[in-house]
Amino acid sequence: MKICIIGGGSTYTPELIEGLIKISEHVRIREICLLDIPESERKLEILSGFSDRILKAAGSRAKLLSTYNAEEAISGADFILNQFRAGCMRGRINDEKIPLGYGLIGQETTGMGGMANGLRAMPIMEKYTSLAKKFSNNAWMINFTNPSGMMTEFIVNYLGYEKCIGLCNCPIEFVLQACIVLGCQENELLLRYYGLNHLAWVDGVFVSGKDRTSEVLENIRVNMKNIPDLEYGDNFIPMLGMLPNPYLRYFYNTSQMLKSQMEAKGKQGTRGEEILVIEEELLGLYSEPERTRPPEELSKRGGFMYSTVATELIKSIATNDGRTHIINTRNSGTIDDFPDDYIMEIPAKLTSYGPVAIPLGKAAKPTVGLISTIKNYERLTIEGHLAKDENLVKQAMLVHPLGPEEKDIDQLWNDLKAANKDYFTDFGQPPSV
Repeated sequence: MKICIIGGGSTYTPELIEGLIKISEHVRIREICLLDIPESERKLEILSGFSDRILKAAGSRAKLLSTYNAEEAISGADFILNQFRAGCMRGRINDEKIPLGYGLIGQETTGMGGMANGLRAMPIMEKYTSLAKKFSNNAWMINFTNPSGMMTEFIVNYLGYEKCIGLCNCPIEFVLQACIVLGCQENELLLRYYGLNHLAWVDGVFVSGKDRTSEVLENIRVNMKNIPDLEYGDNFIPMLGMLPNPYLRYFYNTSQMLKSQMEAKGKQGTRGEEILVIEEELLGLYSEPERTRPPEELSKRGGFMYSTVATELIKSIATNDGRTHIINTRNSGTIDDFPDDYIMEIPAKLTSYGPVAIPLGKAAKPTVGLISTIKNYERLTIEGHLAKDENLVKQAMLVHPLGPEEKDIDQLWNDLKAANKDYFTDFGQPPSV
């Protein structure tokens, strides 16, 4: 089996290599190919060397290659893992800073920063998906590239690559914490987890069929390293009756989150600027010739359990084990309130033929409007990219609850275009005759 990792120069790669080693007892991995771009030459060289040492120390027989040639990397691949960051870290920092200049949330997956990130990633994703159609071994594509939900929507419903599953490490946080609180194993647990990526809720928790939701609501608080850790009021979760994904703080506590981001920008810098420093430290540690395990300092980077989520998914598909994973895939009847073709973050059983829906019935009423609105925003953004139609993109900005007022739409869009001029090409050009 050949695994292609797009964005192989990511500092996450060592954990991914360890995850692949862990599943190699069940999944025979013949080759791992790290693909990146020449601009990331230093990172790819360091990560390739470190990954090779990890494999050899573990006694793995998998062959490790690294390349800038996408066709070479994707050719013959059985699994393709997207973890590239379009525009590298500088693009992320722009996504965080430019919206803040308009008094808006600045974040790489949510709001206007997330939209800019998606528009940068789409032309790159088109290229890789086209190569996957032509040269891979009918590969499963596992997408972590952000905004992960919008990218999976783009790949499956607009590029027509059906064998794509989007992933995020947020759901596993809920699963693991619920297991701790309830004293159960993962295979005994079912979460009624649903929504979109970074916009999901848990409104039911069952252990071997018994409803234990109230115990979880009282005892679980999930947060991620990539967002400010602000607590809700004491009565909020009981009133809501659900556990919200941590990123929903941007919607429920907009003014507090914005204030926190503005303060951080003036002190330690945005999260992207913090990560630049963390990554330099990690690259120094990865370069140590005797090192054969990821350092503890990797935990500062965020992305907890990322590699486990990805490699366990590969294992489920390769071995047809039927395990339940929370993934981004077509709704397909999971939630009654939404169309079957919506890409949603929902539980599904994984087989060698792909995800099998687990019907959950109707969504809680407080979730329905926001899910529909953000899905509408995602699709307007994608269709704006495909048609190179600025008006569709501005409509997407208008409908997003974290978007600008009418008076700021044109200038914000112009600022985003200027910062991303190498990616947002052909917008505003007259249609060809």
